[in-house]
Formats: sequence, structure tokens, C-alpha cells
Amino acid sequence: MNRKLKMTLIGAGLLAATGLGAGAVMAEGDGYCGHGPHAMRGAWGGDFKGIAAGRLDRLHADLKLRAEQEAAWSEFRAKVSDLAARAGEKAQAWRASGGAATAVERLERVQQGLDEGRGALEQLTAATRTFYATLDKEQQARFDELTRRFPRGHGRGA
Repeated sequence: MNRKLKMTLIGAGLLAATGLGAGAVMAEGDGYCGHGPHAMRGAWGGDFKGIAAGRLDRLHADLKLRAEQEAAWSEFRAKVSDLAARAGEKAQAWRASGGAATAVERLERVQQGLDEGRGALEQLTAATRTFYATLDKEQQARFDELTRRFPRGHGRGA
């Protein structure tokens, strides 16, 4: 398997395993995610936190939150930013130590990453559930639309 394909698979796995592949931070249209030769280009630099920040900024603007919802938004944003920062650190560590590992060591690291990713996804789910409960029905519908991984017209279920 060539190095570029390995990095693509590792990056996609890390995004999925840390919950960045789902939920609030996967709103499309920022140039970091999607299709084609430049898909996920920001992830390779380990700037998961920067990617998440841009998506969160757009989500915040589109939700048009009321003043009483801002505290819940701040908590949600802090959790997502923290998870994204940790994912970036893990991606950089993975990239730095990837070549010297044996096949068994690589598989063990992937298993550890999946275990850690499940914990991160649980945290993201809890934070999203708490924030989502503060939204009115219209905002919830907009949140659902903006965080859909495959927007209408792109891929499955179009």
C-alpha cells in the first residue's frame, strides 16, 4: 500500500474514531472535507482544531442563537474544540511514529485509537445532546441539516 493511501486511511480512521466524522463538526462546504484530490487537506497538517473552529463558527452563525442559549453553546464549543485538539495531537503522533512500528504494533495502536475514539464519541454525543436540548424546533432542524454528513445531492440517500 503506498504512503499516500495509508495516510488517507489513517486520517479517515482518526476522524471517524474521534467523533470528528460525525455530528456537529462535519458541516460540509469548508474545503477541508468532501470529495476530490484535496479532500481533508487540513487534517494532514494536524489542524483538526482549526477545521472544527471554522465549522463551529458557521454553525453558530446559521443557528441564530438567542442570548439565553449562548452559555450552552460555549460549553458545546469548548468540548468540540478540546476533542478536535486531542485528535490533532494523536494524528501528529501517529504520523511521527508510524514507519518504525511492526504490523502487530500498528494494529494495537489502531485498536487503542478506536477505544479512545469511542470515548471521544461518547463525550461528543453527550455535549451535543445537552446543547441540542436548548434549541427550539426550528433550530434543531437547522442543526440537523447543517451537521448531516452527506447533504442532499451528495452521495447516498440523495
